Amino acid sequence: MGKLTLQIERELTRQLVEWLHQPTSPEGAAVYAAGVLLSIVIVIGVQKHRTGDEPQDQEVDFADVLDEETIQTGHTEGQLLDDVAESHKTTIAPAAIEWETRAARVGEQWTSTLTITDYPDYPSDGYLSDLFQLTDIEFDLTAHIRPKNQLRARSELQEIADDLQVDADLDKSVRSGYLQQRAHQAAATYNAVESGTRVFDQALFVTVRADTRDELHDAVQSVKSTLRDEPASLTPKTAICNQDLALQSAAPIGENVIGRSAIALGGAVGALLASPHNATILEEGGVEFGIHKDTHSPVVIDPFARENGYAMFTVGDTGSGKSFGSKQNFIRSIEQSTDRIGIILEPLNNWAGVAEALDAKRITVGGTLGLNPLEIRQTPEHVQRALGEDASPFNEKLDDAMSFLTNYFALRGISLGDRRTTLELGLQQAYERRGITDEIDTHGNPSPTIREMMDVFEDMVASPSEFVVRTNAEANKLREDATWLLGQLRLFEEGGRYANLGRPSEFNIRDEKVIYLDLAQQEGSVSSSTALTMQLLISLVYERAKETDKEVVFVIDEARYIMQDAASLAFLETVFRHHRHHDLSIRLVTQTVDEFFEHTESEAILDQCAVKQFHHLDGMDETWATEFGLNYAQMRFVQDAIPGNEDAGYSEALVGVDGEWRGIRVEAMPKEKRVIDFDPTESATGSLPGGERTRRAHRRS
Repeated sequence: MGKLTLQIERELTRQLVEWLHQPTSPEGAAVYAAGVLLSIVIVIGVQKHRTGDEPQDQEVDFADVLDEETIQTGHTEGQLLDDVAESHKTTIAPAAIEWETRAARVGEQWTSTLTITDYPDYPSDGYLSDLFQLTDIEFDLTAHIRPKNQLRARSELQEIADDLQVDADLDKSVRSGYLQQRAHQAAATYNAVESGTRVFDQALFVTVRADTRDELHDAVQSVKSTLRDEPASLTPKTAICNQDLALQSAAPIGENVIGRSAIALGGAVGALLASPHNATILEEGGVEFGIHKDTHSPVVIDPFARENGYAMFTVGDTGSGKSFGSKQNFIRSIEQSTDRIGIILEPLNNWAGVAEALDAKRITVGGTLGLNPLEIRQTPEHVQRALGEDASPFNEKLDDAMSFLTNYFALRGISLGDRRTTLELGLQQAYERRGITDEIDTHGNPSPTIREMMDVFEDMVASPSEFVVRTNAEANKLREDATWLLGQLRLFEEGGRYANLGRPSEFNIRDEKVIYLDLAQQEGSVSSSTALTMQLLISLVYERAKETDKEVVFVIDEARYIMQDAASLAFLETVFRHHRHHDLSIRLVTQTVDEFFEHTESEAILDQCAVKQFHHLDGMDETWATEFGLNYAQMRFVQDAIPGNEDAGYSEALVGVDGEWRGIRVEAMPKEKRVIDFDPTESATGSLPGGERTRRAHRRS
C-alpha cells in the first residue's frame, strides 16, 4: 500500500510538472489560476493577522498643517503653470482653424499659403533677399530640400531634355523659339549633372499672415510682386482649395504633403541659402562706408587691414555721389585715428571746401613753395627688410626722376632723341655729387635739385673730356647735348616759370593732420601740365611717407589725368606696389574705367587696389563687369544705382573688399553734410560744427 501511495504521488508530481511546462494547455492554465488564487488568499490572511484591531490609515488634508501664505502661494504657482501650459498649446496649434478656398483663419490671424510653380534655372546668389526686406509684412518661408539619386536624376533630366527637343523640332508655330530655348536650357542642366553637379528636390512655401482679410490681401499681392521681380524671378501661386495641405507643408517640422517640388542644382540651393543672411562687413578699426542695402546694417571696412595692399579706387558718373562719398570716407578715415595724416590732391578745386573745413595746410604748387622732383628719402630698416634684397629704391627714384623730366619735354612738344643718354648721365652725376648711391644709408643725404643737374651740364660744356667713357669723339657730342639741355632747363632757374621746382622741397607731412595740395588751376580748368604736376606731388608724398611713422590717407581725385599718361605710369606702378610698406593708403577717384585698361601698368595699379567702389555708372557693361569680376546682378546694380540727391537722402554704391561685393547706401550725418558741402566763398568756418572753437584756438595761438 505504501508503494502504491508513493507511486501515485510520483505520478501526480510528474503530471503536475508537465502541466506547468505547458501553461497554454487547459490543465496548465487551471494550475496557474489556482496558484494565483491561493496566493491572494494567503496575502489577505496575513494582512488581517497583522492589522488585527489597529485603526485604519486616514487621508491627511495639507490645508490643516500648512499656513495660509504657503497655500496661497501654491495656488498662484499652480495658476501660472496652467497659463504656461495654455500658452504652449496655443503656440503649437490654434484652438480652431476655419478653412477657405484661398485663405484660412488660424487662431486670431488670417493666413494664405503660396506655392512656387516655376524656378529660374540659374538663380543669382541671395535671390530671395528682397523678400526678407519686407519688414512691414509678416510671413513664414519654408524650404524642403532633399538630395536626389544622382543616376535617377540624370535619367530624368535626359528624358526632359529629349522631350523638349522633340517638341521644339516638331512645332512650327511661334512657340518654336521658346521651346528651342527651353530645350537648350534643359540640355545645359543635363550637362551640368553629367559633370558631377549635385541634384536636389526643392519645394518652397510662403505663408503670409495678417490680422484682417484686407490686410492679408494687400500683403499677399506685395509678396507675389516681390517673388516675381528680379532677382527672384519666381512664379508664386495661391494654393487654391489646398490651404490645409499647403499650411502643413509650410510647418517648421512638416512634410511636403502637397507634393509639389522641382529639380534644383547645387548652385541653386546655395543661392537660396544665401538669401536670409547676406553677411555684412564689420572690421575692427575700420570706418563705415555705408549701410548694407538689404540688411540695413553698417558696412565697416579698414583699408589698412588688407593683406594685399591698402589702396582703393572709387568710380562713378558725374552726379553719381562718388565725390560726396569719397569726401565722407576721407573725413571719417582721418578722424578715426589720431595717428593718421590726410592728404588731398585734385586739380579742379572741388575739395577746397573740405580742406578749409578741416583746417588743412594748403600748399599751392604753382606758387613759390619749393618742390624738388629729385628728392629721395631714406627707407626705414623694417621697410628695407620687407622689400627684399632685389629692391632698389635708388633705381626706382632714378626712373621716377627721368619720367618727370621726359614728361616735361613732352609737354613742350620737344623730343629728347639720343640726348636722353646725356640727360640720364647728368641726373646720375647730380646724385653722386651728393654722395647718394644704391646704398640705402646714403639716401638720408640732402637730395640734389634740377639746378645741380644744370651745374653738371655746365661742367660738361667746359670740360667734356672728364665725362668721356671710351673715345674722345664723345666729347663733342656731350658738349652739344649739355648746351642744348641747359637751354631747355632754364625755366627751373631763379626767375623762371618753374623756379620753385628747382629748389629743395619746403613742406613736411610729419606735423600736419591734413594737407591740401592746391594745383592753382584757374576757374576749374586743367592745363597741359596737370599730369606732370600731379606726378611730381605723388612722388613727393611717397618719399615723405617713408619718414613718418603715421598712416597716410592720400586721396587723388580726377585720377584719369595721371592714368592716361604712359610715361608716368611706370613710377606710379612702383608706388602702388610698395605703398603698403610705408603705411600709405592711396585712394583714386575717377569718372570712367577705361583708363585702367589702356596700359599694362594701369592694370597692375588696379590689381593693387584691395577696395573698389562703384557708384552709378552707365558705362558698366558686360565687358567691364568681366574685367572687375562682377556677375550679372552686380553689374545691373551698378547700372541702376541711385545717384546722390536731396530727395532720396543717399546714394547707392557697390563696394568690393578682397573679391567680396556688398551693395550699400551712402548716407551722411547732418554735421558731416555741412562739412562736405561747405563753401568757403559763402560761409565762414565758424558756421561749421566745432568751427567756433577752432577759430578761438587759432586766435589764442
